[in-house]
Amino acid sequence: MGISEEKLADFIVDTKSENIPAEAYRAAREAIFDCIGVMLAGADQPLGKMIQKFVSDQGGSGPCTIVGSTTRTSQYMAALGNGTLGHALDYDDMGGFGHPSVALLPPALAIAEDLDLTVNDLLTAYIIGFETAAHLSRGSSSPQGTTGFHSTAIFGTMGAAAVAARLLGLDKEQTLTALGMAGSMPSGILQNFGTYTKPLHAGMTSRNGIMAGYLAKDGWKATDDFLESKVGWASAYLGAGNFDPQAMVNDLGKTWLCPTSIVIKKYPCCGSNHSSLDSLLSLLNSNELGLSDIDEVEVDNFSSISHVLLYPKPTYGFQGKFSIHYNVATALVDKKIDMDSFKDENLERSEYREAIDKIDIKIRSEWDTSRDGIMVSNPVRIKLKDGTLLQEDTNRHVMHGTQADPLSEEEFKEKFYNCAILTLPKERIGSAIDSWWNADGSSKIRDLLGTVSIS
Repeated sequence: MGISEEKLADFIVDTKSENIPAEAYRAAREAIFDCIGVMLAGADQPLGKMIQKFVSDQGGSGPCTIVGSTTRTSQYMAALGNGTLGHALDYDDMGGFGHPSVALLPPALAIAEDLDLTVNDLLTAYIIGFETAAHLSRGSSSPQGTTGFHSTAIFGTMGAAAVAARLLGLDKEQTLTALGMAGSMPSGILQNFGTYTKPLHAGMTSRNGIMAGYLAKDGWKATDDFLESKVGWASAYLGAGNFDPQAMVNDLGKTWLCPTSIVIKKYPCCGSNHSSLDSLLSLLNSNELGLSDIDEVEVDNFSSISHVLLYPKPTYGFQGKFSIHYNVATALVDKKIDMDSFKDENLERSEYREAIDKIDIKIRSEWDTSRDGIMVSNPVRIKLKDGTLLQEDTNRHVMHGTQADPLSEEEFKEKFYNCAILTLPKERIGSAIDSWWNADGSSKIRDLLGTVSIS
């Protein structure tokens, strides 16, 4: 065990809930509320129904709820199911290290429900898990695009193990065991983006946190040298020279990333689309433009390795979530992007085929060092048929939904409602919204999950 591993375990085990800033609790509450909503929508999707069937087919029953379902199962299978549901639409939050809530909340829900814990217990564990994963990411270059590994799985598995360690009350030795074990568990390749397997990455990440926590509690053996070792988790997944173990842990408990990092999604698609969509929809609506007015739409400054360049011509709707071409074309036709935007039949519309031919996506040269490799925006330019040029540029770090420009309470609740209506009876949605939004710290997670399960 190195100094870095020891500091990480100290943070997970010894951090007192009262020393966590109020703003971190606020951000965590909002993220958890949002994630419960998108789990409800996920339960209605084809892949959501498949994962529910899979969990049910494995047999046995247990104390834990699959959100939006009649299924009761083990902690392990509940974390798998809820993690997959939460990521089913790619409508869940992002920031810090990838998609935080679908990696951290499902294991927290499963353990908290089983042990009859409270909202405060869950919030504290969520924040501890978030800070663990986000600081590990912050201390590295996180070369997701070059390694091909999904960062939500790579860092999220460590965060999920930290969540489990905290809720299970593991000591420092057991916590190190859980983290060392988790170091052997991450999985998820970028080429599966745009398929049902990307949401499964979140389910597996959540499930692995449960496994690591419970096996460590029972005396399992694993390395305690996963950050500093040349053959540890960090070296294996991030690569030599791409991380600094000390930078990964030095600011833990001093700099809190949760209050500034979490981004709540407005559109159910890869977050790399969002700033472009903000700009495009703003131009379309403020100028009252129709497809027939537009000659060309150019979107600039994409990296050659980009999540939204996987499918320039998607063959089914789900792939469109990882296609800037599809999102721009669909926004041109409908002037919105919502959960219905990714139905397979949308690809057959003549208007869509007309729109996608108007789109020009500009790739930034790998030799261009003017922005130090960091994409903060993707300028959108519209050339009208009369020759007029319109342009808008939205910084993705301060766009609506970030902590710099957060959603309003009304917007949070409207999104939850639109997700929940797909699964819950209409008359129950108001109660679910009130219960999760207004829950006090002593409220039991078991009771809250009762508002979002199907009896």
